[in-house]
Amino acid sequence: MSEIVLPLFPLQVVMFPTAVLPLHIFEERYRQLISDCENGDKEFGISLAQDENVAKVGCSVVVTNIVHRYEDGKLDILVRGQRRYQLENFVESSRLYTEGRVRFLSDEDEPVDAALAEETVRLHNELIQLAYRDKQFEVEYNSSNPILSFRIAQKAGLDLAQRQALLEEDSENKRLTALREYLAEIIPKLQQLSEVERVIKSDGYII
Repeated sequence: MSEIVLPLFPLQVVMFPTAVLPLHIFEERYRQLISDCENGDKEFGISLAQDENVAKVGCSVVVTNIVHRYEDGKLDILVRGQRRYQLENFVESSRLYTEGRVRFLSDEDEPVDAALAEETVRLHNELIQLAYRDKQFEVEYNSSNPILSFRIAQKAGLDLAQRQALLEEDSENKRLTALREYLAEIIPKLQQLSEVERVIKSDGYII
């Protein structure tokens, strides 16, 4: 796929396709970035930034809503994840913000393992009930959804390294496998914590 120049917003965040993220924009350079992208309905990239290092694989986003404009120029916005990209190099720019030459990434051409997807969804929804007790975060398996893994990963409690590894993976089946293994490991630990909470709340009696 051909390369394009993309405005970049390095953050200590790993963004996934389809995910929605609220951002508070206060620095002048990023106010300029949002203005440029809002006016042209353009994508910009969110790349994980840690210890002055910027991850090579990130996710493009679009502004979906300007929630609030402050009198001093600051903004509260919502962005939605679009496409994964590989950052090839940074480019010189006349803008205040950073720009990079990127190549958008495609998943491997493979059929999604339906049994694997269904099992991962089941485990995810079990985790949601343990951690959030809220059905609005549950996911339904849909064979026509090619990036189910990213929906599941949004509320799975992954750390930054795990989220970045998932974003860099080109195989939906491998992403689902990694999530299934993670969920199968974390759920018993959460169940034990829930049991302790129940004992404490019931003053020592398991109910």
